[in-house]
Amino acid sequence: MGSLRTFIKDVRGAKTLAEERSIVTKESARIRTKLKDDHLVPDKRRKNIQKLLYLHILGEKTHFAQVECINLIASDDFRNKRVGYLAAMVLLDEHQDILTLLTNLLNNDLNHQNRYVVSMALSTLGSLTSPELARDLYPDVENILARSTDEFLVKKALQCAAKLIERDTTLLEIFYPYVGSILKSRQLCTHGGLLGVAKLCQVAVSCRSRYEYDNYPEILQSIVHKIPEFFSILQDMNSTNFSAEYDVSGTCDPFLQVELLYTLRLMFELAPQETAQYKNKLNDLLTKIATDSAGSKNSANAVLYECVRTIFALQLDQSLKVLGVNVLGKFLSGKDNNTKYVSLNTLLRVAPQEPKAVQKHKMFISRCLSDPDISIRTRAVDLTFAILNETNMKELMDELVSFLKLSGEQEKDLIINVVDQLISKFELYAVESEWWVIEIMVQVLKIVGQHISFDKVSNVIVMINNAQDLDHKTRLIHETLELSLGKKEEAIDGDNLGWKLLSVWCIGEYGDILLQRNMFLETELTHYLCLVNGIYSENTKLISYTLTAALKLSAKIQSPSCVEDLRQLINGHSKDTNIILQTKSVQYSFILNQPASQRHDILGAMPLFERSGKNGNGSSGSKPMVKPQEQNLLLELLEETSTSNGAAAGNNSETLLDIFGNGSSDGASQLLKSSTKADPIINIPQDSVETYQSDDMQVFFKMASMVPGEAHLELYVRGHAQISNLQVLAAASKTQKLVMGNLSMASIAAGQVCRQELKVSGSGKLKFRVKLIHEGPSGLTTDQFDHKFDQSL
Repeated sequence: MGSLRTFIKDVRGAKTLAEERSIVTKESARIRTKLKDDHLVPDKRRKNIQKLLYLHILGEKTHFAQVECINLIASDDFRNKRVGYLAAMVLLDEHQDILTLLTNLLNNDLNHQNRYVVSMALSTLGSLTSPELARDLYPDVENILARSTDEFLVKKALQCAAKLIERDTTLLEIFYPYVGSILKSRQLCTHGGLLGVAKLCQVAVSCRSRYEYDNYPEILQSIVHKIPEFFSILQDMNSTNFSAEYDVSGTCDPFLQVELLYTLRLMFELAPQETAQYKNKLNDLLTKIATDSAGSKNSANAVLYECVRTIFALQLDQSLKVLGVNVLGKFLSGKDNNTKYVSLNTLLRVAPQEPKAVQKHKMFISRCLSDPDISIRTRAVDLTFAILNETNMKELMDELVSFLKLSGEQEKDLIINVVDQLISKFELYAVESEWWVIEIMVQVLKIVGQHISFDKVSNVIVMINNAQDLDHKTRLIHETLELSLGKKEEAIDGDNLGWKLLSVWCIGEYGDILLQRNMFLETELTHYLCLVNGIYSENTKLISYTLTAALKLSAKIQSPSCVEDLRQLINGHSKDTNIILQTKSVQYSFILNQPASQRHDILGAMPLFERSGKNGNGSSGSKPMVKPQEQNLLLELLEETSTSNGAAAGNNSETLLDIFGNGSSDGASQLLKSSTKADPIINIPQDSVETYQSDDMQVFFKMASMVPGEAHLELYVRGHAQISNLQVLAAASKTQKLVMGNLSMASIAAGQVCRQELKVSGSGKLKFRVKLIHEGPSGLTTDQFDHKFDQSL
């Protein structure tokens, strides 16, 4: 049998996964066989357990050797006992029935003459203790605390006692007196002993709600009275005259300092009335530590970070909060990535409390946006939006646009998050320059348009459409199309469908203005639409816009050859396999054959969209722009003027496709009469499955249709009470892509039903995590549940 070293070398040397699995499986079987041999010598047994620990690290099953760990602990040989205790702590937990076999062994070893055996027994008891073990063995731990003068064992016993109290709070009454006795003892009050005392105090304070006896106020008062001693210890450790024995990169024992600060924080948090008299002294102590701690090493930073956490957890004085923010700003200016991440994460939590103090460090926050570490960039983005307001919006927006320029394809989720927050901030704050907002959004679209959904592109198009300055609008559209048509050296990524969509819309809507000002030739605009139609023929949404743009452009050009090219483009989809595109093609061909006057009325300029003022939460007061039912798109395009305007007022510009229709042709309107009506009463289908129920609502799922690789589902929410501002959030497996349609209504009365459509593509089992946020009788409420379907994609 080879050694552990040889086994590890063989596993690491495997060239394929199959070879590694073969080595591990054979060795696991060999160990299982060897351990069944009652005559196996202890040394061999120990080596097999060592290999078993390595197998556990690799994630292999090791339950068959649990008894062997106990047998090694029972050995008199220290080497065997040490491996046995290690294996027990790694392979077992407090819920194992086999722990009953440990009781007698631990009892013997806790009274052993060898201090190292006692130490191992204390460590194992603290790690694996259950309520039963705690009640059985606490007298042995108490005996060590009461009689031992070995600071090494006292330190271990205090830590173990804290673990025992966590499992059985009634033991607090037995162990809490040792806090005072250890602090009074010069021999035992070492740094190790103080760590144990701190742990004991933490447990004593935090188990307040679980302690069953009436003497808790007395116990708590006894613990709180030790606060001045903790203050004194921390002050001494932050003086210049500390022992070199505890020096860690210029800081005196940062481990103990952090533990004591955390203990004080718990005391002041969980016992505010009892500790109120010491609050001023705590302010002075934290100010001294935060200002006197020198050095940029991790040891000093750890102490400073714990100070900052204590300041904001306890909501201390304003001056201390500003000092805490400045400490975090100092962390940001350093080079250590771990320190920067901790600082960004803490500033993100602090920003709502001290926004002005955090904003002073925006220069360092902006630097983090270009950090090579993705985790730091992500936190910097979140913090940038947290401090963004009306006064610094332009400066920070420029930084965010620069960040998007440096982002790679692997950061798609982060890019989408940035764009979503950009749009929400523009809706939340009133910006004087409407064109600055539009230019920023067009620039974002140019950089990362391939990651932006068509709904977000709709926002940009509505902004451009509603802009009043025609000259500025024309100049922006001209620059956009110059990029698209390749008249500038700067190239647009072929995958940037958002930019293509914007360009197609601009040609269809403003082609006449561009041609009148001699900015482009008719052939250039026509050729671009034909090019998009040929290259992106599989993208239904983009082709749908291209067909509409071709129809509108045909009424604005004079060249017969260009008109014919556009006619062929439209007719080319008359036999399209996609029923939506086929219907568009047939109906658009009919419009092309209408007299010029009627075509001009039907294909006129798009009206301004009415957008209500912003409400308190930053969202538009109007209904958000969402994708309507596909079968109604063309019908909405070709409504009469009065019907179209009425629908626009009612729907508040639900979709970009509505943009293209504003005509008054009686013939076309009679042929293609709009079916846009008020939302019908929604009933829950009989074959739907109930997946969740609460006091406010009942949720159902229905599988609408399913083909290999794709499924369409419907989620129904029935109100048990009046519900408003309902939001439905859902997530699918990593191997699947989830697209959510529009929610039929955000406010429902008791007994009323709303519907949410979902489309899933990919592979694997269908399972969802759904979160429902709403305002009900009890206020803002969040419900979350998981649901797994039997079907697989």
